[in-house]
Amino acid sequence: MMIHPHCPCSRASLEELDRLMAHLPGVLVAHVVFVKPPGVPDDWDQTDLWRRAAAIPGISLSSDDGGAEGLRFGAVTSGQTAVYDGDGRLLFQGGITSSRGHEGDNAGRAAIVAVLSSGGAAPASTPVFGCSLLGNREGA
Repeated sequence: MMIHPHCPCSRASLEELDRLMAHLPGVLVAHVVFVKPPGVPDDWDQTDLWRRAAAIPGISLSSDDGGAEGLRFGAVTSGQTAVYDGDGRLLFQGGITSSRGHEGDNAGRAAIVAVLSSGGAAPASTPVFGCSLLGNREGA
């Protein structure tokens, strides 16, 4: 999952990731990447969203200085999530909320559960609702 550290709507994406990790223990290996635009202070990404992500069992966190990692994955919106199988095949790409800042049942979470249950028959995608990853330092 790619996150803008100052995007208020990404809290819901992290809550949904927490639900997925709890629903599929031992199935998902999750990485949350906090995208940092060029020219921001070193600790710019150490926000409450970082602390919330760190509290989710079984995930790893990293900083993406300058946004190169996000661009490599084609991520432009905070909350963009990708799921790959063990062979590196893309199974899901998109958002795991139904709208900006909305927690609860949503097509993204359902798609991830379904694609993992079916063995990844066909890649699934859903819209991503969040702030631009590199367009605004404040996340709006």
